[in-house]
Amino acid sequence: MLANPSGLQRRPYHLLPSHLSLSNRLSKLALPRSCPRFLSSRNCSKFGSLSLLLPGNGKGKKFAVKALIEPEAAKPTTFGTVSSFLPPVSVKIPFGDREILVETGHIGRQASAAVMATDGETIVYTTVCLADVPSEPSDFFPLYVNYQERFSAAGRTSGGFFKREGRTKDHEVLICRLIDRPLRPTMVKGFYHETQLLSWVLSYDGLHSPDALAVTAAGIAMYV
Repeated sequence: MLANPSGLQRRPYHLLPSHLSLSNRLSKLALPRSCPRFLSSRNCSKFGSLSLLLPGNGKGKKFAVKALIEPEAAKPTTFGTVSSFLPPVSVKIPFGDREILVETGHIGRQASAAVMATDGETIVYTTVCLADVPSEPSDFFPLYVNYQERFSAAGRTSGGFFKREGRTKDHEVLICRLIDRPLRPTMVKGFYHETQLLSWVLSYDGLHSPDALAVTAAGIAMYV
């Protein structure tokens, strides 16, 4: 048999004495200098307090939980005098009657190199990732290239039941070879770190071909 909620009595909420309150006990703790300190709203405007409602006499009382911050955590990691991340760079390359915009350092900071090339409204995003440990010596350079043209680049979606991109098309494989062939002779002999190059067409305007733009972005990404 279910209990009647109206018959339940609400337990009264009692405030703790001042000498047993949480704030009084925290104020007596002696934290070492290595531990992060509680920052007030006056000292740190970036981290605001979280307002929580506690049960009271029908109105509720606010309880503030202040965030912890380590002052050194906000600084970028540096090695000596050189920053671990390169600053964002944008370069315009003249090509005929237009310019090709090449950008790096904006996104893909965890990759070894990330380049975004723009020609008109066509945008190709290329990333390069290198293995930290070299593989066994062989007679070829371990380079893996993947080129993909997504439906979303043209503002479309798959018409079938499955909305995935599907398997690699034949012309995408040919463009992978166009990217792969010029890069292999330029690599240093004895460099056996596995390298993965991904090239994605993010936008296609129907006028500027993305294959030549992908080859250009791949060469710049490998150089970076």
